[in-house]
Amino acid sequence: MSKRAPNSGGQQTNKREPVGVRHHRLHRPPAELAGGRITASTPMSPEMVDRLFWRAGFGPTDADRQQWTGNTLGAAVEWLLSTPAAYSGTPGTDQGAALDPTGNDSDLVLSWVDQMNRSINPFVERMTFFWHEHWANSRESVSPPQLLMTQTELFRRYADFATHPKANFADMAYAVTIDPSMLRYLTGELNVRGAPNENYAREFMELFTLGVTDAAGKPNYSQTDVEQLAKAFSGWQINDTNPNNVYSYFTQSRWYDGPKLVFGEFSNLTAADAVKLVLTRRAHAPFIVNAIWNEFIASEPDAATLKALTHLYTTSGMQIRPLMQAILMQPQLFESLDEPDMVKPPIVYVVGAMRAMGLKITDTTASDYLDGMGELPYFPPTVAGWEGGVSWLNTDTALARFSFIATLLQDTKIKDVQGETAAEAYARAYAAVGSPWLAPATQAKIMHFGAAAQSSTPDTRINRQITLRALILAGPDAQVM
Repeated sequence: MSKRAPNSGGQQTNKREPVGVRHHRLHRPPAELAGGRITASTPMSPEMVDRLFWRAGFGPTDADRQQWTGNTLGAAVEWLLSTPAAYSGTPGTDQGAALDPTGNDSDLVLSWVDQMNRSINPFVERMTFFWHEHWANSRESVSPPQLLMTQTELFRRYADFATHPKANFADMAYAVTIDPSMLRYLTGELNVRGAPNENYAREFMELFTLGVTDAAGKPNYSQTDVEQLAKAFSGWQINDTNPNNVYSYFTQSRWYDGPKLVFGEFSNLTAADAVKLVLTRRAHAPFIVNAIWNEFIASEPDAATLKALTHLYTTSGMQIRPLMQAILMQPQLFESLDEPDMVKPPIVYVVGAMRAMGLKITDTTASDYLDGMGELPYFPPTVAGWEGGVSWLNTDTALARFSFIATLLQDTKIKDVQGETAAEAYARAYAAVGSPWLAPATQAKIMHFGAAAQSSTPDTRINRQITLRALILAGPDAQVM
């Protein structure tokens, strides 16, 4: 598990470390573009549109670029935060059959990937997946699968700010605490008076709300706090008689009814009281600010920025929307536009490629390769989620990324264009895969290949086109955003 401490004022933070492969190699001051300092009123360049939609979604479409280039950053962020969850087209299939998420785990994964792929406002699904990373639950330990599906809907309520504009982390933390999936995954349903189960109490503080230590290395909680908090969380059970209507319920006789000593104070805490108490700790606000920041921005927040965002979060009543609005308009999000500095997580890479190529879910390709890339939704490796950052790229996962693109291209019908020049072939390939960022040197090498490739027959011209698209979508530049 990889964690990093904030620059000041907070505690050691994240389970994941989205560190870019070209970290902090900037060609201009990070808070400025050629036209001056970035603010909400800054007109967006095509590069800014691409950056925003990769970081807050799954990459831009041509329509996104047309709509937002020249428009202000503030307007684009407002659209992301005020457009409700909705999906285009018809649901995906597997070999012509409707997906059955409760019937098999591949379809469980594909159903969510399909929603991401068809999402009109990709931010909602991207943020929903962030919460799945943060409050990681795994199908390996959770059954029936309806529990995870219901939990995802819970997360979506805290990502769809058009529908839930006042959504706040405090309400979310309590909802997750008594959520059937979490009760099953961290064995909270076994937590009873006389035999407290500490699993959730420990992870609630360590991974979900506080972190282990603060910036000075001082522990944020003690073993006594874990033991006593577990007593407060006792008494909750799950009714899964009807898998399609699973719910949690509280049994008074299973709850430890008595004083608990948490953070040095005695009180007869309930689960709701316990959540509120933990969230009042000084370590919490910078912890969650850092957690969200690090999902979207490669560089660390400086001390002043962290303090301002922490203040915004606490004074808004822990509302998530104002914090997200501030983070998505941070100048640091637009650092190094000419040399992207964050590795695309597998889910972003897979969904982004499918959206760029206009492809639908028609088989298990997406789930198969997400597994090979190391990020299969509903199957985090541990309760700490996925490590992320440069750990996404190794020999095996890089091969899986290239093979995924090759498989997509095998299933794509590509037209032969007789007499097409090398430059025209490159331009057609580039447009067909969404016109992604390429370094000038990379672009030159791919164009050189196109000029040298055989093109005297329909088959060789089609092969040239396939290879050009593969090099653009699966090469090193395609792995960063």
